[in-house]
Amino acid sequence: MISTELLDRLANTGAELTLPAGSTVPGGHLPDWVLEPESVAQLTALVRILHEGGVAWRVDARGRNWGYDDSRVCEPGLLIRLARLDRLHLDVELGLATVQPGVTFAQLAEALRRADARFQLPAPGSGPHTSVLGNALERGLLAGLSEREHYCRDFLVLHRDGELTRLGWADAANDRIRRALPYPPGPHAQGSLFQAGGYGPVVVELTHVLPVATAHTTTLVLLAGHEPTEDLLRCWRDLLLEELVTSTILTSPARRRAQGITVGHDGPVLDLCVSAGSPAMLRAKVLDVQRLARQHGQRLAGRLGGAGDDLGILGGDQNQPESVGQLPEGLEWHTATLPFAPSTVAAFARAVRADPVLTDVPWTLRPIDSRALVWLAPFVYRKEDSDSGALLRRRVAAVARLRHEFAVPAYRSGAVRGDQ
Repeated sequence: MISTELLDRLANTGAELTLPAGSTVPGGHLPDWVLEPESVAQLTALVRILHEGGVAWRVDARGRNWGYDDSRVCEPGLLIRLARLDRLHLDVELGLATVQPGVTFAQLAEALRRADARFQLPAPGSGPHTSVLGNALERGLLAGLSEREHYCRDFLVLHRDGELTRLGWADAANDRIRRALPYPPGPHAQGSLFQAGGYGPVVVELTHVLPVATAHTTTLVLLAGHEPTEDLLRCWRDLLLEELVTSTILTSPARRRAQGITVGHDGPVLDLCVSAGSPAMLRAKVLDVQRLARQHGQRLAGRLGGAGDDLGILGGDQNQPESVGQLPEGLEWHTATLPFAPSTVAAFARAVRADPVLTDVPWTLRPIDSRALVWLAPFVYRKEDSDSGALLRRRVAAVARLRHEFAVPAYRSGAVRGDQ
């Protein structure tokens, strides 16, 4: 319980204090209060007061992790939301965007459009209303390998005692930044930055290196067999390491069926987006992709289907994810991060198919730095149906067994539920 005196001190910083409105994500606790500073000075004052008072708190950017509503804390305490810290500065000559946590992908895209800039930032899978900074730290852009090191520069870090430090990757501060950001992108139980608990140091500003916009793109797919093979995964890694593709995702047949995407091919499909600045360069890249595919014994084709999102499966809207909580059906997702080693990833995929309650569960596989992110979702269930709920619990337990068997951490788990 937060004392009235402490609340008065927090309110006197100028930050907005509100009661939590609920969350679509299960587990944990609703915070006692949600604090929303509108400047780094207010944030620093809040953090110092909480540090002196020994109050537990976590931070998030906009409360839209993965595109779903997420307003819970791992232990009783407060939530500091940084949505009002939304300063954005563009250097259109160098292709740099300096952002605070409240800047969304939609806002950055609009700023680039107004500036008629020759740079772009790929939209995230979590939606246009999510934080550029939060996604960069937690997820990368889900396009290539070592993205945080490639695209993130000049971190302004707020430590738990309220001290501000500016750090960078490439200079003498390199060791310091790696100590301040000790975990790879993605939520972790250890809680660094915005990661899973946001109980570590907080990045309140970073400079993002923007890729040059490419006017010419084409989409290819690799047609996998019954399940992902080591040859397919080696081909995928080579495509990423040679930077021949700008975005990739491996999708299972069950995932495509759940999203209403009709494809004749009955195996996994690896979607590849190839981009270049000129038609000649695009043709050269496509030839290189074809060469690698042949070397690894893979089949290439054109785009086979459309795109979909999980919330659409339930009749929801990714821009208003909280509305899904009021529907009679819910969904839950569970993930793991594996080393992007062909033998490990292929074995994990076989283990998923071999489990009776997971054999037809939708899944996707994405690169994230040197790892592969396995997204087992959506587990759709009927909220008022006890049998459906029991099946959901068996599936969750099966995922936990797989994580234990492969000794891999959970990357992110959650759900859209009306009763939370």
